[in-house]
Amino acid sequence: MQTHEEREEKFDVERDWVMPDLRGLVPDGGTVSETLRKLENTYFDTRDQSLLDLGVTLRRRIGGGETGWQLKVPAGSARVELHSRSRRPQPPNDISRAVAGLKGRQELVPVATIWTIRTARRVMDAEGQALFELADDAVRSTAHDSGSSREWREIEVELGPAAQKKTQAQVAARLLKAGARPSSSNTKLHRALGITAADTRNRSDRNGTFGALIRDYLAAQCEVIGCNDVGLRTGEPLVHKTRVAVRRLRSTLRIFGDMFDTEQASALDAELVWYASLLGEVRDCDVLAARLADRIAQLPPEQVYGPVSAHIQETLALDRNEAADKLDEGMSSERYQQLLKTLRVWRTDPPLTEAADGKAANASRYVRKAKRKAQRRLKQADGDIEELHRARKATKRLRYAGELAKPADKKASRIVRKAKHLQTELGEHQDAMVSAGYLARLGAAAGSSNGHNGFTYGVLMANELADAARIRHSLAA
Repeated sequence: MQTHEEREEKFDVERDWVMPDLRGLVPDGGTVSETLRKLENTYFDTRDQSLLDLGVTLRRRIGGGETGWQLKVPAGSARVELHSRSRRPQPPNDISRAVAGLKGRQELVPVATIWTIRTARRVMDAEGQALFELADDAVRSTAHDSGSSREWREIEVELGPAAQKKTQAQVAARLLKAGARPSSSNTKLHRALGITAADTRNRSDRNGTFGALIRDYLAAQCEVIGCNDVGLRTGEPLVHKTRVAVRRLRSTLRIFGDMFDTEQASALDAELVWYASLLGEVRDCDVLAARLADRIAQLPPEQVYGPVSAHIQETLALDRNEAADKLDEGMSSERYQQLLKTLRVWRTDPPLTEAADGKAANASRYVRKAKRKAQRRLKQADGDIEELHRARKATKRLRYAGELAKPADKKASRIVRKAKHLQTELGEHQDAMVSAGYLARLGAAAGSSNGHNGFTYGVLMANELADAARIRHSLAA
């Protein structure tokens, strides 16, 4: 199965809309090619649209030289597209495994068929690299459940590998000036099913309230966790990003606790703790492996005795494999399936209390409280290693609270920057201490093994302890 990152933007146009002249967008020495494609796409999902709820689409395509299966998963402002050349009428095994978490025990069924006549104009630079492709699509669709049919015309701009940051804005400006409009639906499937872009946003009668801030921040984290489920199952390096999203969720539940139903928030937090621990074991191995490889590379050759690097990396690889197996087992469990179901509910309808009806500006009070707590913990730590770790956690919660409050608090951005800087420094201290402890255990065992010597482990450990001491001194200054 192949993957690539898709960066695209869609526009609605009338059927008699005239494409503007593209020559001004072609660089010196560049070219424009035009092709006509006829495409038939059958989209699959569960009956309750568990994929589409997160913006994930799965389709079987026929025609255009792209016959096969395509799975598109949101990744920030872009989408990751996974391809399978299988011609099976039902989702192939690799695709089914990729969406196993999102579909759960449900069956994938056809939900819509879309036929497209596409006039594609590809703009290349002087070196023959693609800048962008502008697809002019005449579309006809049928929704399988309702039987409803729709016809429309849309323009789709997909950036190529040679595109610059300004390319998308330049193309969009040219289309908008010619009368195109930003698409009213996120994908063709949304439109085929009659779902507008407004429908996919989290509707609420709390707009402009504290609850709106809470809801939007929660939704973003739930979407990251849900979409990253696909990447984790297909080997993408998403453990860290997923773990951070879990932390942000947990931090929100804690800092803004009176915004939520206590019992439901407590139940969700317990499951997030469980999932975070599985992710954390994998992530810790990754961090240690990269850190120690760098530390060994910095040592003078005369201080490296024996196969230290190979031994550390092999040991960490075994540890990581074991941790990854635990994560896979956890993600295959009924407990994990229930967590994803719970997150789907929290994404669109979190159990907010009446306190959420207050003004959005009220969020600043919670940020100030989190700031005072982080400062107090740092001051009280007084160089104590465990207390510094607690201060680091409080600083993370302050940062995430500031992120949530940004739309309603002008001072929040500055607080977030400072908290992020302090979090990095405290994180470096924690990593150094964890590394030192790991080296102590590994060095003690290696020192008694044939062909190994504990000297280099001791040097590495001493360097880590020195780095940690330097950070503590800096924090105390």
